[in-house]
Amino acid sequence: MNQHYNKQDWKNIVRTAISSHWTVKLKADCEEKSTLKLLSKRNLNIGQTHNVLDTISSSVKDVRKAAKVRMFTGTYMLQTLKVKFNQAEIDPTYPICNLEPEDLQHLLTSCPAYRHIRKSHFQQIKEYIVSKIGSKVWSINFNNKMTITELLIDCQSFVERNILPNDKMILRSIG
Repeated sequence: MNQHYNKQDWKNIVRTAISSHWTVKLKADCEEKSTLKLLSKRNLNIGQTHNVLDTISSSVKDVRKAAKVRMFTGTYMLQTLKVKFNQAEIDPTYPICNLEPEDLQHLLTSCPAYRHIRKSHFQQIKEYIVSKIGSKVWSINFNNKMTITELLIDCQSFVERNILPNDKMILRSIG
């Protein structure tokens, strides 16, 4: 610390150091949390909103209600989570279809109760992405339900792996 800093420079140095420390801690904590496994951590920084939040309104009420945000933060209450946190006997089977345990993968990719919704919305998403990356890249990278779940929850990880282009329109079309 042989240099002399003016007040503003010192504030910036301290702010940057604090943000860096908490960003590293946040990313490390996310790696340990099973509920955050679908969250892209690359652009997760203290003081910046996550890309998924760009797809919803900025009002506090809308953010709280946003199901997608609750899904990728692991706070969307599914039967499988209720079983994990409840002492009483709870059946993890999704009560709407009674076929499989209710988890994000089932809810977003398998449940027959939502087939018509999934078919119309997912087909539009798929067509848009295929127009950007081609059908061969699509079929190689999006060939199982877990990958499709990850795409629908937070597609940013596919941008990080250079599967999807870093295109705000793709992020918004999936959001």
